[in-house]
This record gives sequence, C-alpha cells and structure tokens, in this order.
Amino acid sequence: MYLSLPFMVGTILLKSIKDSDYKKHFLNRFGIYENAQNLKNIVWFHAVSLGEVISSQNLVKTIAKDNDVVLSVTTPTGLREAKKIFGLDIEIVYAPWDLKWFISNYFKTYKPKALVLFETEIWPNMITQSFKNKIPVILSNGRMSKSSFKRYKKLNFLSNIVFQKITHAFVQSEAHKERFNLLGIDNERISNVGSVKFDVEINQNPSRNTIKKTILLAASTHKNEDELVINSYAKLLKEYQDLKLIIVPRHPERAESIQKLLTNSKLKSLLSKEIPQNFSTNNVHVIKATGLLKELYSIATISFVGGSLFKEYGGHNIIEPASQNCPFIVGPFMQNFSDIISEFKNQDACIQIQNEKELFNAFHNLLNDVELRDDMSTRAAEVCLRSQGSLQEQCNTILEIIRGDKIEISNSNN
Repeated sequence: MYLSLPFMVGTILLKSIKDSDYKKHFLNRFGIYENAQNLKNIVWFHAVSLGEVISSQNLVKTIAKDNDVVLSVTTPTGLREAKKIFGLDIEIVYAPWDLKWFISNYFKTYKPKALVLFETEIWPNMITQSFKNKIPVILSNGRMSKSSFKRYKKLNFLSNIVFQKITHAFVQSEAHKERFNLLGIDNERISNVGSVKFDVEINQNPSRNTIKKTILLAASTHKNEDELVINSYAKLLKEYQDLKLIIVPRHPERAESIQKLLTNSKLKSLLSKEIPQNFSTNNVHVIKATGLLKELYSIATISFVGGSLFKEYGGHNIIEPASQNCPFIVGPFMQNFSDIISEFKNQDACIQIQNEKELFNAFHNLLNDVELRDDMSTRAAEVCLRSQGSLQEQCNTILEIIRGDKIEISNSNN
C-alpha cells in the first residue's frame, strides 16, 4: 500500500488539472490537519462524495446537536457541498488515505469517540484503528451490491477480520443484511431499516406548474451518456420545437466538454451556475454547479437519471426526482440502488430503458401522454411516503451507541 503512494499522489495532481480543489488541503490525505479546531466529544462521520454528503445531511445534523462532528470526504465536490450545507457548524476535512500512519495521525489530532461510515465506506485501517481505540464503528445506510459482495468473498480471509470489527450495521434491505452477515457481521448487529434517502419532504406543488416550459432534465450524467441524451433531444426537436434541455453532469468540470458536443450538434447552449431563468435564446443549459438538482427536478417535465446507461457507474439517487413529483427514466445499470429501483418498478413508478433507442421512445411517450406522467409521478411519491422512517430509527440507535447506552465496545478478539 505504501509503495502505491506515488501513484496516489500522481492521481490527485492529474485530477487537480480539471478541479484545483483536489490540491487544496492536500496534507489532509496524510492525516495532517494544521488548522484543526480544538474540539471535544467528537463523532467522526465519513461520507465519500457529493451524493453521500447530500443523503446523510439530516443524520449528520441530528448527531451534531449533542456532539462535535468532524465530517470527512474524499472528493472536492463532496467538500464543497458539505461546506454549502453545514457552513461552520461542523468541521469538514478530506479523509486521510487508509494507511496505518495516516489514520493514526487523524486519531492523534481529533481523538473521536465514535466512527460513522455512510453506505459503502469499508476502510480496513480506519475500522481497525477505531476498534483498537475501543470506539464504536457504525455503518449507516449500508448497502452491499452483488458485485462488491463477490469481491469481498474472494478475500474473505482478510475482509472477515475487518467486518467483525463493525459494532453495528444499519442496512437498506434483507438482501444487504444477508450479504453483510456472510461477510462476518453477526445478525444481531445488523438492522434492516431501509434507506434514509426516503426521508425527504414530498413536494406537492412543484415549480413546473408556474414555469410553463416543457423541459427535459438529464441529471448526474457521466461521460458517453451526454451524447445519447443529446441525440435523443435533437430528434425530439423536430416534433417539439419549444422543447428545452438541461444537462447536469455528475462532475461539473465536464461542463465545457458537453458544451462542445452541443456545438457539434448545432445546438445553442449556455453554461450556468444557477437555475436557468431565460430559455428564449438557448435551447440547452449545461449546469456547472452542484446542489441544484432538487430545484431542477421541481421545474423539469421529464428527467433522466444518469450513471445508469453504462455498467461502471451503477446509477444515482432516484428518490430525488420522485420526491419532486418528476417522472423519471433510468438505464439498465442500477446496481447501486438495486432494491430501491425494484420498489419503483413494481409500482410502475418509473421507466427503465436498455439502450439509446428506448431512451428516445421513453422521452417521446412521456411527452405525448400527460396522464402517464402524472400517474408515474404520483406513484413514485407514494413509494417514498411508504418507505419513510429509517432516518429516525438510525438516529435514535446511533445516539444510544455513541452514549454507550446500547452496546459495550470490546477489542477482545483483536
């Protein structure tokens, strides 16, 4: 692992060419925090990137009412969004690379009394050092895809040792519970509580009712997905001349390259860092910002949730459009949300397509059928409402564990 350090440093430097924030606070990666606040009663909360920061915000805010929270992230988009959400209310840093010395540096600086990992953040040294310091390790909103499970099973002689050190895991479904159990967490230390992502306010009066524009929204797109969306949009324009398109890349630094694709397709476009207000001269707006999706879903007529057309991405949060009563389309690859997408599909609350042709057809059908759009969005909102409650259950139990009311921490099997 230490031999890989030059590669890790090089990767950060390369990424900083497109996003200079990768270089900021660089020493954090080594567990060095020069301007650390003098905090006590610290809970270390780790959420890797943008999506996890947004999804975990209510959980973090609840924990922060009675504890000092240090939130660590891995990416600049996560860091920026965390600062936007929390301001100065909590300490926000880059997580140290998962090497023993760097993790030890973090512990010497902050001396946390608990570690909360969000969703899939299984870091061996982070967990082991917490265990050795006799502090609870809590997995919140945990999920384990089939592919990740297979990889962990191949190294079961090593991964089992790590999973046994997790104090308690809150998971999103029975399938996830079974996988975590097979990897080494005893059943009594796993709770199937659903996903905190469902615990959002349902917007019963979205802004699209007042905008009076027909808008396609392509949200959280990745490389190669934008071309497919643009191709479908160009075909739709032949029938719907007033149709507008908003593209929100998952990584804002890709905005300029998307605008070049639009220019090549002879489509007028505008880069924007805020919610578009004027669609009169530009058919397409490319959003170079984060944290705007909630409002964008509320103005969109139809949405496509990216990260789902190619296997390597695994899909993004589909509860966001559902909570804004926005009918949504996804691609075939939703392994990061396998149980959640099943809930929506079972209720005919979304459309899942397999390829570019089906994407165009789904857009076309929804544009032609107002009743279909209304029915889909209503059913999607109902799925969200039925699935709420995980946030409160996780918060209550996590606070009990942090206080020491629920579980006694021991490192006797170390």
